[in-house]
Order: sequence, then C-alpha cells, then structure tokens
Amino acid sequence: MVTELDSTLPSTETKQYSDEEITKILNTAQATRKERDAAAAKAKELETKVTELSTDLEKIKGIDPNKYQELEKLAQTYEERKLEEQRNFSELKERWTAKEATLMQQVQQLQETLKQNQIVNALEKSFYATGGKSGKDDDGYTYFDLIRDRAINYIVLDDSGKITIIDPRDKTPLKDTKGVSLTVDDLMLKLRSGGPTASLFEPIGNGAGSGMTRSQHGTQNGAMLREQIMALPRSERIAKARELGIK
Repeated sequence: MVTELDSTLPSTETKQYSDEEITKILNTAQATRKERDAAAAKAKELETKVTELSTDLEKIKGIDPNKYQELEKLAQTYEERKLEEQRNFSELKERWTAKEATLMQQVQQLQETLKQNQIVNALEKSFYATGGKSGKDDDGYTYFDLIRDRAINYIVLDDSGKITIIDPRDKTPLKDTKGVSLTVDDLMLKLRSGGPTASLFEPIGNGAGSGMTRSQHGTQNGAMLREQIMALPRSERIAKARELGIK
C-alpha cells in the first residue's frame, strides 16, 4: 500500500565552500567597502574646501588683487582635484556594484549551503538516536546516506534556524494526534515504522514491559507501532522506542 512516506522529491546540490573561501569572500567585501567609503569622504572634503575658498574670494575680491589671484588659483586647483576624485569615485562605484552583485550571489550560495548542512546534521543525529543502522557498503555509502535525501524533503529551515517538519506533497506542517508539530526525531520514527526506509533501522527487539503486542510470527505491526509511539508525550517517545529494543 502506498503511503505519504513513499513520495519523494529530488534533492538539490549546492556548492560547498571551505572556511578559507568563506573568509576570503568576506574580507574582499569589507576591503571594497572601505575603499569606496574613503573615496566618497575624500570627494566630500574637496567639495567643502572649494565652497570655503569661494566664500573667501567673495570677501576679498577688489581689495587685494594679489591675494585674490592666489586664492583663485588655489580654488581652481581644488576644483580640478574635486572633479578628478568624483570621476575616480564613479569608476570605483561601478566596480563595486559589479563586485557586490557577485559577492551577494556567493553569500546566498554560502547561506544555502550552511542551511543544508544544518538540516543534514540534525537528520543524521536523529537517525542514529532512533536506531538507524551503522556501517557502510562497498561503495562507502552509509545507511543514513540512503535515507538522507528522502528525509530532507520533509524539512524546512527558516532564517532563524528553526526546523519545521512538513508534508512534502502540499508543504503543510505535520502534527501529531494532539496537534503538536512533529520534531526531527518524530520524523525518523515515522520513517522507521514502515515502507522501504524501515529496513535502514535496527530491528525492534523483545523489550519487556512495553505494553505492545506482537503477531504470531514475532513481528510488530509498523503502523500500530508508530501510532502508539506518536501518542506518547514528546519527552517519552525516544525512550519508549529504545525500550522496545532499538539498538
């Protein structure tokens, strides 16, 4: 019987950045901002000096021809330097705009990579906590590798780092029978309770005092097991699963 656990979405690959590359990107952005701000400050300073000299010229015009010519020449020099600094600033601004776009794209890719890593780390921790099998095959793949891409389809991570478990078909949050949002551990218990992903977990042993019945063949009904565990308070779910024999 096909269940909601059998629906999967393709995983996406994001570019990985090393710590050295991350540091280089951030340092480049900081250095470029400093260069831009310095050029803007210098242009503003020259503009202020031109204004001051123009005011002085008006005060002494017609009184001291020599002083007037001296200040007029000085004002012209500052005006030329101001125009040159403005041209330099415009060129720098154009370069910065192009570089900023590239840096923003790299930062977005980095943020997406960090979010994916956070999701994978949370899933891996929960997988082994709920009885996921350890070990690798001949190609180096672990049991977690086989469940990771499917489990990611149930995860949404917001900008604050909060994880929400969703139905991958309609993107609505998944809740337990009491209306409480599921956790990552709850998701793993769902995935281990039945379907093809159940084989990626250690079998449930004969835990004493579990209060759950087994069939005449000695196996636990997956759907019933999940419903009984999910009906427990959140703080008791993992403990009960371990009590049932998760190794």
